[in-house]
Amino acid sequence: MNSRKHWTSSGNRKAAGAGLGVLVVVAATIVAGTVPVDDVSAAPNPYMGEDATHTITIDSDGSYQVHIDQTMELARNYKFTFGGMVHDGFRLPDTESVLPPYLRAQYSDPTITMDGQAAEVDVEHEVHAVDISAEDTFTKGEHEGTVDYRVTGAAVGSVQAKTGGVAVYFRSLVPGDVVVKSAESIVAVECEDWPPEGEPCGRKSGDDWLIGPDELAETDAVRIILDTDEAGLSEPRIDSTK
Repeated sequence: MNSRKHWTSSGNRKAAGAGLGVLVVVAATIVAGTVPVDDVSAAPNPYMGEDATHTITIDSDGSYQVHIDQTMELARNYKFTFGGMVHDGFRLPDTESVLPPYLRAQYSDPTITMDGQAAEVDVEHEVHAVDISAEDTFTKGEHEGTVDYRVTGAAVGSVQAKTGGVAVYFRSLVPGDVVVKSAESIVAVECEDWPPEGEPCGRKSGDDWLIGPDELAETDAVRIILDTDEAGLSEPRIDSTK
């Protein structure tokens, strides 16, 4: 009898344990159900997609205007920065120096919009890098931004290019496609992974030149060779220090 009672008691405990387990699962399900889906669906990464296209328009003096169309999609509310940071110098192998100096570019006139509204632009210089950006907290969904700025002093006469002419250097502020437009004829475009080594990249499309993000992934800079005389260039600033 005692043995039977002991067995029955053990069985009751097992049944109670199983019932408790069900309650725990149900409770967990109820608790999880109270958490908004958009707070957990993308954890820990809130980004569902980012895309950017740079359009650079080069003037006859070698200066150029950059316009970026940038989009991003968030899975939940999160802080995002439109724009980014870029190095202001381009190494110059054309000078035949043992240690190539830098062609120092100037970045100016920045403007940024976020979802169609003008944003306060933050411009910071750190050593030889410039950050042009605007930050805000965005709601779940897709958002659009534009970034505009001007670059001067990033062009120099090119003796390395077989055709001569002028070399204009460019780095993208954020990853993305690049469309090059120019007042002068574009002879060639090269992507440099380590100056002076460069490989032809992109393709000509009408009067423009198109470069995909995959080609720019390992690129130090884009070198655009223009069929024009360097006499018309704005004065370059050469820096022989690192």
